This record gives sequence, C-alpha cells and structure tokens, in this order.
Amino acid sequence: MTMHSVKITSDGRIQIPAQLRREMNLRAGETLNLELHDGTLSVRRPSKTLERIRARLAPYLAPDADLQGDLKAMRIEDAQRDTGRG
Repeated sequence: MTMHSVKITSDGRIQIPAQLRREMNLRAGETLNLELHDGTLSVRRPSKTLERIRARLAPYLAPDADLQGDLKAMRIEDAQRDTGRG
C-alpha cells in the first residue's frame, strides 16, 4: 500500500493523485462515497459501498431475496396508502 499526501483547499476540496485515479479507474464527474470511521476517511465507489452492505446483510437474508423488488413494492404500497387508493 502506497501512502499519498494531499492538501485541503480553503473550500474543503482535496485532489486525488493521478496514480490513484488510474488505479481506481476514476473519471471526472464520478460520484464517490466517503465514510468516516474511528478517525479514518475511506473513499469508495457507490458499487463497492453496495457490495459491503450486501455482504453485511447476507447472513440475515434468504439466498433468493429480492431487496430491490421488495423495497419498490413497499414504496408503492406507501404511496397508495398516502393517496387513499390502498
């Protein structure tokens, strides 16, 4: 693991060094997730964050669980109930 030092600008921005951008295959305009845990700032792609969440939930879910479908159905039910059509 290589250590990189960056400076924070007066408006709170940091620049990710080119070597890291290449290694992570990052492109201008991409969205990244930042997580602060015990004083450590982690930078991840949203897809990697989703993988971590799925891995944490895996022991509690059936192998064929469709979380996205279940969430969509719940949102539809809530919307119908809120508009009085349920």
